[in-house]
Amino acid sequence: MITEIIGYLGGLFIMISFIPQVVKSYRTRSVGDLSLGMILATLLGTIFWVTYGYLISSMPVLIMNSIFGLIVVYQLYLKIKHD
Repeated sequence: MITEIIGYLGGLFIMISFIPQVVKSYRTRSVGDLSLGMILATLLGTIFWVTYGYLISSMPVLIMNSIFGLIVVYQLYLKIKHD
């Protein structure tokens, strides 16, 4: 049980670290300073984490990285739309 809680907390704090940038990009429509390479690398890493979570049947890894992946995809959308 404690292992899963730690997994969910880790995923939560990773998401929290990314959300302010997404909100700022949405509000200001300014994404020029964001690296497309960083966003794509983050998305690719997240896809691997989701795959890993599925392969080892780890719900915290699978759920939290799936949610984080959606946040990263939205940041990518903002980057493409406003760049």
